[in-house]
Amino acid sequence: MNRIYPTPELLKFFQSKPETLIFEGYCRYTEKTVIWQDRDSFALVAPVGDVQKTCVVTQNVAFADEVLSNMHGKVELCGIDPALTEHFRSRYKLEWETNCLLFAWNGQPLPRQNVTKTYPIPPQYAQMISDGTFYRADTEEIKQCLALHPSEAIFVDGKPVCWCLCHLEKSLGMLYTVPEYRHRGYTLEVMTALCNDVIRCGDVPYAYIVKDNVASINLAAKYNLAPVKYADYALIVKQ
Repeated sequence: MNRIYPTPELLKFFQSKPETLIFEGYCRYTEKTVIWQDRDSFALVAPVGDVQKTCVVTQNVAFADEVLSNMHGKVELCGIDPALTEHFRSRYKLEWETNCLLFAWNGQPLPRQNVTKTYPIPPQYAQMISDGTFYRADTEEIKQCLALHPSEAIFVDGKPVCWCLCHLEKSLGMLYTVPEYRHRGYTLEVMTALCNDVIRCGDVPYAYIVKDNVASINLAAKYNLAPVKYADYALIVKQ
């Protein structure tokens, strides 16, 4: 296992494959990323607050074990293959686990045009965004996301009623519609606008969608995000 560095060529390689888009995103977010390679196996560790965001793409469990062997504290496994989740579950206590599907833009122009005006989300709505996530996303992290990446929302009477933004690593997320404004097509409007924003920035829209979130999975095809593979998130606290 060798440490490698995020050269422009490596970032281009990461951006060319759906399963390593998250690597490219974290490399762009922070210069503190550490990247490991062993032939066609890759791992990345990015510090975010007191959590080590850890991405591993491999079929070699020995490589995955080596990546985690010297880590301590909170290790969040991000977008890993379910077979790796099963392996880590046999070795560590998983504090929590979320099973997702990875979706990525298929490269085709989006099939529709927006008919409702959308706007970027101001940072003063970070708490509202956090309240709309089932895991209560950190408000300071949300503010970073809003400062770094595109976001889109529909406003009614000066307040957002439907929104989506990009996580630190540029994946789409935190989609939410205020209950009384649902079933009006607002989510498709917001997601179409945000995906177009991301494409204009030269990036590839992608998202990890919880696998039982049928509404979001059905919606993804309407803005040309195609399913790629199952992928899990989990937290390990290493002593």
